[in-house]
Amino acid sequence: MTFTHPRAVAGRGLLCALLAAAAAAPATVEAARSRRRRASFEQSEDAKMEYKANDMLRRGLELLDMKQEERGLKLIASVPRMFPKSKSRFRAHLALGQYHVGKRSYDLAIKQFRQLSESEDADQRAQALYQVGICYYNLNNFDKAFMALRKVTNEFPWSVYANEAFYYIGQCHFKLGRWAKAVDALEKVGTSVPSNAKGDVLAEAGQRLFVKIFDKDLVVLTTTGEKPEARLATKSGDKEKVALETLGRSGEYYIGALPTVPGDPKPGDGVLQVIGGDTVAVDYVDANTESGKRNEKRLATIRMVSTASIGFTDGAYREYTRGVFGDGDAFIRVKDLDRDVSANKDAVTVKVYTQYKVEKEVDVERAGVDFEQEEEFETRDTVQLKLTETGPHTGIFVGTVLPHVATRQEDVNQGDDKLSAIKGDDIIVEYYDELHMAGAYGAEPLLSARSGGSQPRDVRATAKLLIGQIQDVKIEHREVDTLDLRARKNLIEAKIYLKLGSIFKDVGLVKKAHEKAAEGLDRVDDVIRMSMKASLDRSLVEEAFSVKWDLLLVQDRLGEAIAVCRTLTRLFPDSTLVDQALLKIGLARMEGERPYDAIGIFNAVIHLPKSELKAEAQFRIGEVQEKVAVEQAKQRDRDPELSRAMLTYKKCAETYPDSPFAGDSLEKIANYYILTKDYKRAIELMERVFQDYPDASFLDRMLLKWVIAAYRVGNFAMAKQKVDQLLAEYPNSTLAPKARKFQEIIARKLGT
Repeated sequence: MTFTHPRAVAGRGLLCALLAAAAAAPATVEAARSRRRRASFEQSEDAKMEYKANDMLRRGLELLDMKQEERGLKLIASVPRMFPKSKSRFRAHLALGQYHVGKRSYDLAIKQFRQLSESEDADQRAQALYQVGICYYNLNNFDKAFMALRKVTNEFPWSVYANEAFYYIGQCHFKLGRWAKAVDALEKVGTSVPSNAKGDVLAEAGQRLFVKIFDKDLVVLTTTGEKPEARLATKSGDKEKVALETLGRSGEYYIGALPTVPGDPKPGDGVLQVIGGDTVAVDYVDANTESGKRNEKRLATIRMVSTASIGFTDGAYREYTRGVFGDGDAFIRVKDLDRDVSANKDAVTVKVYTQYKVEKEVDVERAGVDFEQEEEFETRDTVQLKLTETGPHTGIFVGTVLPHVATRQEDVNQGDDKLSAIKGDDIIVEYYDELHMAGAYGAEPLLSARSGGSQPRDVRATAKLLIGQIQDVKIEHREVDTLDLRARKNLIEAKIYLKLGSIFKDVGLVKKAHEKAAEGLDRVDDVIRMSMKASLDRSLVEEAFSVKWDLLLVQDRLGEAIAVCRTLTRLFPDSTLVDQALLKIGLARMEGERPYDAIGIFNAVIHLPKSELKAEAQFRIGEVQEKVAVEQAKQRDRDPELSRAMLTYKKCAETYPDSPFAGDSLEKIANYYILTKDYKRAIELMERVFQDYPDASFLDRMLLKWVIAAYRVGNFAMAKQKVDQLLAEYPNSTLAPKARKFQEIIARKLGT
């Protein structure tokens, strides 16, 4: 028997452990090295992939510039397919979208811009959303345009695209005849400044000055109804206060505005008077800072600048003109509030010169070859002209120059104070704009400039010397591929027959409707047959299928329409028209004898991986439930049970808050509250609607409901406010006559 001391065993165990650890150490180190090598390899592979994707995109864009569009588009479209994880795929989608916009194929452009929602670059997402809004604007689908553009202003308020979005929001309201809302949106153009903007904060003198504040503590004010305040003071002596309103849905951004005009200071009049070179100090009291301090004053300084405009005008200095008659006065106007520096009539100096195009000798051997050489111009004569301000603090400077028509270059004396010109010359006025907004914060300069932002620039305007001759008209013809032209012609004719068939069906002329639909089917089937034999543009083929199932629905051939939908799904599984087909079939079933059958089809749309019609499908389910409930109530002679439909509408509003159908759903719920006399909840709901959907098409109807609810609960002051708002913001609404009657009733209640 061998005896071993316990300490020896323990020591040997420790030694074994140390030896094991020593043996494991190299393995651990090697594993770490292996992981680093693998990570380095993966990074290297990612870099190679990104390089290849970027190179393919670059070559595709070059081909587009060279007008080799088919090859260029194929290369660009291959980037997302071949490199699905590269960042360049987003730039490819953006390029394809912009190409389709240029071709006015807005539906295809929207499909490309939607792909950028997955981008990590916030600026790319903002640009894509803005472009989607513009596409819907051009399609006259203003409800969807509002949704996309408001998403830009709410989620990317710092972006330059927010400024453009406000402009198009205003344009949408203008086209809809909502003048007050159009003005409100257009006034916000220019209020968004990038968070990384460097240097002075600039603002345009003579326009509304907007003050925007970001403070997370202000979220609480959305429940209390309080409004923060900012104080403004100019260097020249004016002092004003401005109340701030919420901007966006987060409650963290607030905005306020005051008009600015050139003039002597008048403190407290609600208008900010400024002069050339003025600065504005803005202070705001932060009640609770991130560091825990209380009531800390925040100060910002704004430099007021004026972006100069210049041009030749009529004799009243009002309308700009592009032509100037020889041997007659040419009227010149400059607007630049920066040069209004005193209470007197100030003056500015401009340069006026004439120029002509240099005629080049044509190389006979190279005749017919276009080398895209730039045209060269030479200055013929130059004078300096002094312009005088039209009055104190107008910032508008005017003057005249007389261009003398010469017949030969020898008659031109460049040293005198007379401006000479020869037939065919251009007359140019140039002004040196030292301070301006053009190019600030990365925006595109509005006029030709030497540089943007706070750097000086030369502003020019050009006019033709008119002697009475009219330029010849140039007519160009474009060749179109015969097969493609035939397909497009047939598709257009099929759409016409579809329109005629739909009209006949609506008025009950079923036989005529079927005849027109049959003629349309002949045309569209010809397009589909051509696509099987030759390579037609995919968008043409997809549209042919879309028109075909619409024609089949006119003939009530629902089963065949569904088969066409399935064929399209098999041929083009990623087609954006599949969900449209399902939705149309669901709508057809909804109008049939068994409307509940439509719910399954609408649910199929909701469960598609990617569809822009999910919100509408959810809303239509609610309509089916509401329709069935009303029909059952009529049969049983009792009030309809609408709670199930209301839950579906509520789900639509909550699941798809950025869809126009979210607002429609909330309107349905508001109607339900009014019907059940739950006026308090109706008012609460409408407050939310007006905050979240400021551009919805049904707001005039909601305002009238608000008037009714407020009147029913005895809040006549609120009822008066809302009826006045309805008549002010929607003067052309069909509800205006009814609103005026309510206005009279409320006035009698208030004793006014």
